[in-house]
Order: sequence, then structure tokens, then C-alpha cells
Amino acid sequence: MAKEWTDEEVQKEISEAVQIVREDRIDTLIRNRLSAPPSNSDKPENNPPPPSGSTNDGNGGNPPVKRKSLWWGEIDDK
Repeated sequence: MAKEWTDEEVQKEISEAVQIVREDRIDTLIRNRLSAPPSNSDKPENNPPPPSGSTNDGNGGNPPVKRKSLWWGEIDDK
């Protein structure tokens, strides 16, 4: 037979679950911030600047390519 839960027991279980989720989120936040690779602003970028007079649209001057979406049909890449 299933256990009959009282309101106090349910509230206690919910409070403990909420506390565990908060602790996990804090741990994840701290872990992500501490393990992030350091940014080296002293290193030059490997990408040379584009020649003057060219557009920097990422397509090399080609029109945007339309891709097929699984649900909604064609999508424009901008």
C-alpha cells in the first residue's frame, strides 16, 4: 500500500529538492567560470583584415543561400 503523505512531509521534500537544484546551479556556474579558458588579448588574430572595398558579409559576395528547414520550409541566412 502506498504511503500517505502529510502536508508537512511534502513541503519538507519540496524544500530539500529546491535546495539541491540551487546548489547544482551554483556549482555549475562556478565550474564554468573557473574552467573557462583565459582570454589572451596579447596574441594577434590569425585572420588578416579583408581587402579594402570588399563587403564583409561572410558569403564572399555571393547571395545568401536558402536552406531547407525540417518544419518550416526555406530559411534565409543573413
